[in-house]
Amino acid sequence: MPSFASELRRQLAARLAAGSPGGSPVRREELAGLVDAAGNFDNSGVTFRTSSAAVARSVVRLWRSEFGLEPHLDASGPDPFGRARYAVRVEGNRAIQAAEELRIERERVPRESGGRPGLSAAAYLRGAFQGAGSVTPPGYRRGHHLEFVHESEEFVKRLASLSRAPLKVVRRRGRWVAYVKGADGVTTLLAQMGLHDAVLEYEAQAVLGEAKANANRVTNFDAANAARTATAAARQQEVLRSLDPGRLPEALGEMLALRLEHPDASLAELAELGGITKSAANHRLRRLAAMASAEAG
Repeated sequence: MPSFASELRRQLAARLAAGSPGGSPVRREELAGLVDAAGNFDNSGVTFRTSSAAVARSVVRLWRSEFGLEPHLDASGPDPFGRARYAVRVEGNRAIQAAEELRIERERVPRESGGRPGLSAAAYLRGAFQGAGSVTPPGYRRGHHLEFVHESEEFVKRLASLSRAPLKVVRRRGRWVAYVKGADGVTTLLAQMGLHDAVLEYEAQAVLGEAKANANRVTNFDAANAARTATAAARQQEVLRSLDPGRLPEALGEMLALRLEHPDASLAELAELGGITKSAANHRLRRLAAMASAEAG
């Protein structure tokens, strides 16, 4: 079963395939994000690598629609996690020129956004997530986390500047990471990328989690009350056993017998058993407790 992050990459690739026609700046900015995230440039062209067949097909379509190139798609053996790997390769002078045009598109994104994350930023982030992003699923027990991992510090800092959610940039195991923690930060970035179904899943899990937490609080509260009640009843039994029924008035003697015979009965139940009002039962128990305390003192 594919991971949650893999499913989101598939959704983004499908969205791009069904999106605007060729020549769209948004499509080029998304391709720029893809290539910057997982592309390798050399003197004769560009190779894009991914473990997602859907993303690989999307990159092939983008090279064709945006630049008229005919990419070469290769599938290689499984990676250390058992996943197939795909390589999309474009070569020649036109490919090198296309790579330069993508660089211009990428550098134009912050300027067109006026320094603020906008439509162009969202397209670039979508591409970057497909190439270098990952995210924990809704309701993940260790908390929510979305990150981009890359060897280039410049790349991850660019993502941090484009994101509506504040991304922290750190160095980890020889690579650079831009990440956000918490459901609010994760859903903000997912919404910016247009993954609204994923946002709804997070919100549904949050509601479910809150309901479970409330149920647990009620259960714990009831359990604590029951424990306190049981402790109080046991103490009351111990105190009342010190009284001599033969030395008590008849009404009090009857109430003492009822309480000792029914240690777990509520005040209302004792009153019903004794054929008296709840107030009268309470009054008699208080008198018994006072008498037992006086004798103990």
